[in-house]
Amino acid sequence: MVNKIRFSIPYNGDIELVRWAIHTGQVAEVYFSGVGRFDYSASHEVISRYSQQELRAVIKLCADQGVGRNLLMNKNILFFESIKGILDGLNKLNNFGGVTTVTISDPLVVPYIKNKFPQINIQTSVFMHIDTVNKVRECWKMGINTFCLGVSVNRDAIELEKIKKLKKSCPGMSVKLLANHGCYANCFYALRHEDWAELSDFRKESLDENDKYLLGQHINPHRCAYKLINLSDEIKRPFIRPEDVCFYEEHGFADQVKIAYRIDTSSVLRMKLEAYFGRSYRGDLFKLVPSSGLFPRRHRAYILRNELFPKKFIQKTSCCGNCCEKCHYCEDVSLRVFQGR
Repeated sequence: MVNKIRFSIPYNGDIELVRWAIHTGQVAEVYFSGVGRFDYSASHEVISRYSQQELRAVIKLCADQGVGRNLLMNKNILFFESIKGILDGLNKLNNFGGVTTVTISDPLVVPYIKNKFPQINIQTSVFMHIDTVNKVRECWKMGINTFCLGVSVNRDAIELEKIKKLKKSCPGMSVKLLANHGCYANCFYALRHEDWAELSDFRKESLDENDKYLLGQHINPHRCAYKLINLSDEIKRPFIRPEDVCFYEEHGFADQVKIAYRIDTSSVLRMKLEAYFGRSYRGDLFKLVPSSGLFPRRHRAYILRNELFPKKFIQKTSCCGNCCEKCHYCEDVSLRVFQGR
């Protein structure tokens, strides 16, 4: 029997959108950042845009509907923050429904959270880059039981099968895949993406006016420094198309699929949710899966026609072994799916 995948969706400040999504029956959890000084969801800035009252309301709505509540604390280095403050903040959330999961990037804070809140699931952030069965196994030993895998493993059916087999021997383990991250497969820069803005500011401040800022052209908080060769690199990105969700369901590779981003407007986010909930989308795939490298978001030269992808695209690209030098499948597909504006 195929286990139906449900979705992890962001709270973007629109509680009515969350209410609509929950009523579809396809939402497993809602994820959100903390507020004010308790926002540890990013490395370089506080991007929380809602109040304590709003956060309480969305947590209560989810709790009343039996939907999970996932607090993002995926700042790359959290250990040097106030651990007491982190634990106190989590404790306050328990007063109005509480969170069911905490997402982290820094493994050093896991023992503190597990000791104080054994009932809360600890989830690896996608920024922890857990992309092999061995990494999953080590995280499980540490007390982490929910895994948002690194995006590159989305296109690695062999590794997903290994993780699936491990999961059978680990009761309570849950696997999640991020559908629409903008990064590239096995990106060399992925470990630093969240730090781009902070690194850029630091280098500018540390150089004299006459010094040349050598990394300036490479560090951009809105784009990846990945060097593209041709258009086919865009479809080698390990995104999950709405139509691909069924593939992961049939093979039992995931319990949930996560939809980004929480900075989206409500109209954009609802469009994404409708596409993934319906497992189908006709139109420009860049609207669901924005690129981090080839084109700035507002000025793209191409449309990526989702309906023109081959039906077996995910089956082919998840089992190819990334032997791009010998295989020209993605180049052939790119000739079919890209359309100039």
